[in-house]
Amino acid sequence: MKQVILSVVLAFTLQANAQDEAIVNELAPVCANLDSLHTLEAWKAKSDELSALKEKYPDSWMTIYYYAYASIQLSYFETSLGLKDAFVNNAEDQLAKLEEKCPLKDEVFIMKAMVANARIGADPENRWQKYGKIFEDNLKAAKGVNENNPHIYLLKGIATFYTPKMFGGGAKNAKTYFEKAQSKYDLITYTNVDKPYWWGRSTCGYFFGEIEKELGK
Repeated sequence: MKQVILSVVLAFTLQANAQDEAIVNELAPVCANLDSLHTLEAWKAKSDELSALKEKYPDSWMTIYYYAYASIQLSYFETSLGLKDAFVNNAEDQLAKLEEKCPLKDEVFIMKAMVANARIGADPENRWQKYGKIFEDNLKAAKGVNENNPHIYLLKGIATFYTPKMFGGGAKNAKTYFEKAQSKYDLITYTNVDKPYWWGRSTCGYFFGEIEKELGK
């Protein structure tokens, strides 16, 4: 009886591993250029691709994760508050299932922080007080799980860059966080979709350029 149970468990494990491999193979080319998308149209096309994969593999944390990520990026490129919130709602709707399925708990907190930050980005004046704490709490939680996650410092750097100097923001204060993020990116030598720590590397480089412009004025 014990041997039968072990055989069944092994069969399910092999089946799950085979499906994960199939998902990775399909996701990899779709996600390969995420860091090079800089227009609303490009992100809409990417979101459609990721939505189709999420529908095909609805129980995969990877398809859920990247679809939520694309939804957040779309919110930053939209100009209408209603559309911004609609895209953030799409991302937020994925959080419960992501939290249940994703083995990378630090990235669950990162996604929660990104949702909060996107809420602020849509309407900073009226939302920073509520969502700023949610953003900070989730970055702190992510750091407690994995302090080498570059997204912690990247997101903090971006938030600091756009915060007024009178409240502790600005280019000079943001630079430290981007330097920390870069040091963590330097530890990463892969672009595996099941280890999504790689995205954001070029964003970090972009902000170094923006900081140089600001500090050079």
